[in-house]
Amino acid sequence: MVPNDLFVLSKDQWSTFLKKTASNYEVIAPKDGPYHLEYERIGEEETDTIVFPGARLTRPLKYFFYPPRENVSRDPSPPDKKRVIFGIKACDLAALSILDNIYLDPDFVDPFYKTRRDNAIIVSDDCTKPLENCFCVLIDGTPFATKNFDLSLSFIEDQVLVELGSEKGKNLLDNAGIDLRKAGEDLLNRRQEQRQAMIEQLKEQNKDFEFSPEKLPELVKEMYDSPMWKEICETCVSCGACSNICPSCHCFLLTYNQSEDKKFEVLRTWDSCQSAGFSRVAGGANPREKLPSLFQNRFQCKIHYKPRNFGVFACTGCGRCNEACQGGIDIRRVLSLVAGEATSKST
Repeated sequence: MVPNDLFVLSKDQWSTFLKKTASNYEVIAPKDGPYHLEYERIGEEETDTIVFPGARLTRPLKYFFYPPRENVSRDPSPPDKKRVIFGIKACDLAALSILDNIYLDPDFVDPFYKTRRDNAIIVSDDCTKPLENCFCVLIDGTPFATKNFDLSLSFIEDQVLVELGSEKGKNLLDNAGIDLRKAGEDLLNRRQEQRQAMIEQLKEQNKDFEFSPEKLPELVKEMYDSPMWKEICETCVSCGACSNICPSCHCFLLTYNQSEDKKFEVLRTWDSCQSAGFSRVAGGANPREKLPSLFQNRFQCKIHYKPRNFGVFACTGCGRCNEACQGGIDIRRVLSLVAGEATSKST
């Protein structure tokens, strides 16, 4: 049975949708840059330059809601136009479950994050060309969106299947003035076949890594004091690239200074749990001064603490940290070692 919220657009309708959207909203979408694909602002006459590469980009979605550096001294103001962000993949959407829990906590709502979230419309699309470091299927994920999207796209030959995810997504379609046509059973089946093929491809390219996502939280907890961490982190240089590029990492620092006009400012910047001073407290004490302690804390946070507190992993299988790591540390290999070591320890 075809869902009531699944529509199909022809090639011409899709072109019209993009142009109408770019004229009514601020559009951010993947575009070829000098060195690689990057998110860029797209004008009404530039919609034919949008690229849907079939895999996530290097820059995580969190950048648009929680920038690396911002002035938090003043109240946030809503933008003149709502922003539509295209090209978002399921791994980044999964990370929103963490960021929303942190920054939209009813008791401590972050007004800057909330303003950006409220004024953004997220358009996801299925992965069709996973990168070699992608491993969402190993961590209870899928290469297609299942939550946190306003619209989700599936490209099937010269047609686009559009799934509604929210009222904001519905309004976006309505504002384009397109006569919507319900998708048929045949297209729904083809979408399912295409999605299943991507799942199988990801499983095949990750067949050398063995760990059970259901057991990981307890296994990581069990290995808290293991000497294994010292061995694994030998090539870590504490650069912080893994946490900065991660779509769900959210720690920050507040610094205070005067602006050029002599006004007092509070600046918020991203922080990294891999920094030697991350855990330093008043008086100079530092409970996580040594590298192995810093290193293993990242895995405790993502695989043990976050599932315990929010019911979801803070690792979404995007593989960005593998690409960014200067020490060549592969998170899949670490999780496989944790699983193997913990199993050996218990037998």
